[in-house]
Amino acid sequence: MKTTQLALLPIAITFALTGCGGSDGDSNKSGEAPTYEVAATLSSANVGMPFTVCADFDRDWSCGSGEPSIQSEQQTFMLKSADIKIKISPLLVKAPLTGNGTRSATANVVLATPAVGESSSNLINGVTTLVVGEMLLGSSKEQAVAKVAANIKALGITPSADLLTASDDPAVAEFEQQVVNVLGQMAKRSESYDRLVAGTAKGVAIYGQEILDGSLTESQLDELATLGMIASQAMNDTGLVKHFNLATGQLTDEPDSGAPGQDASYGLDVTDGGFKFTKLDAKGQPLAADSETWQCVKDDRTGLVWEHKADDKSSYRDKHRMFAYETATLKPHQEDLKIASCTTDGVEVCTTLEYANELNGEGYCGKTNWRVPTMNEQYDLLDFGETAKDAAGNIYGLSVKFFNDLVIGEGELPYGIYWASTLLRTDPGYTSGKHLTHLTQMTNVEESSAMGEMTAYYGLCEAGQSEECISPNALTLRMVAE
Repeated sequence: MKTTQLALLPIAITFALTGCGGSDGDSNKSGEAPTYEVAATLSSANVGMPFTVCADFDRDWSCGSGEPSIQSEQQTFMLKSADIKIKISPLLVKAPLTGNGTRSATANVVLATPAVGESSSNLINGVTTLVVGEMLLGSSKEQAVAKVAANIKALGITPSADLLTASDDPAVAEFEQQVVNVLGQMAKRSESYDRLVAGTAKGVAIYGQEILDGSLTESQLDELATLGMIASQAMNDTGLVKHFNLATGQLTDEPDSGAPGQDASYGLDVTDGGFKFTKLDAKGQPLAADSETWQCVKDDRTGLVWEHKADDKSSYRDKHRMFAYETATLKPHQEDLKIASCTTDGVEVCTTLEYANELNGEGYCGKTNWRVPTMNEQYDLLDFGETAKDAAGNIYGLSVKFFNDLVIGEGELPYGIYWASTLLRTDPGYTSGKHLTHLTQMTNVEESSAMGEMTAYYGLCEAGQSEECISPNALTLRMVAE
């Protein structure tokens, strides 16, 4: 997934299934469908019973009719299902808040824990919900646990080694209860709850002491909500709508029960039709989807506007042209300029900065803030389900209906690589101490390179550097605007 929904969670779980049906705790009688089990404990002291618990198959922060769910009167519970997805889905608890020993008839809170797999000792509480919040922000489960633990330590509290199984220890109890109270207040808001959880997790580093003291103001709660909205900016899905079938080795429309949890089962590709683009004319006005001529493409999910390249050798926007990298503070090396297209085609625009200035000066597609995209923005545009090919059999990496202008490139980097503004810090003794990030946006069949590969092979040369520019760079370019 590339969404910010719970479906995005980078959950890494290993579980061993024995026989033909499941783990040792699952039914495996001959001729019967297997039953899979998961167990956990609701450990928050300020929530009441009974509570609803479910495996959140579709990652929408609610217990749907097709998801295994129970009402529990006991803190420790077990869920059973004939669907193996129960092993790889996060668990949710919806419970009433309690205060001074009194159950609230109206105030509820939703808590979560990452998928538990074969573990029977996982907890669900405010702290595990913060872990899920960090995962919503892009962390792996291990990274999320480490971030939450570091934020707790910054408050002078020493948490247990494993927050997912031992965050009920006395040292963390007061902080955990206050987190639950904050989440209870968040549950009353109108914003998407996943973003509110993400904002709360991110905000612990800023307002951790106020959370611990129970002194968060309304304006600070608003700031937590805003943090979640900013950190959870809209993203596209992957474009993958086919499932890999283990038995046949083929891609199919139907999921393979022997290989559950595949990308094609989740996300916006399933729930909302995948990518949503609009063609624009040179003034930024929308065009019909079947228009044969267009100048830009608006990504309706992210709001970004992408340049649609020209196929005109006399234009500085020609899709084949290559440019040296330049910013307001970084000037290109002469060796980079020597291999830019402007040296041979007579078109004066030679660098990325000059290109941006031309587009902005024109107000191209109604925009005056054109820039080189980041690596993340480029990656988010990739459509891993695209199957169209160029004349040489190379597979396009963007939706060809809207981006029929991709080129494979030439020279040392024939992989559909376009300039990105993301630079990596490297050895400062080598050139400028920066490396260029390269994202392959086409699959080169001859070179056996796969679309979506990211590399950082080349050091960035700059004007005035004392050492030789060993690997000069000039790349194709697709600008983006907001």
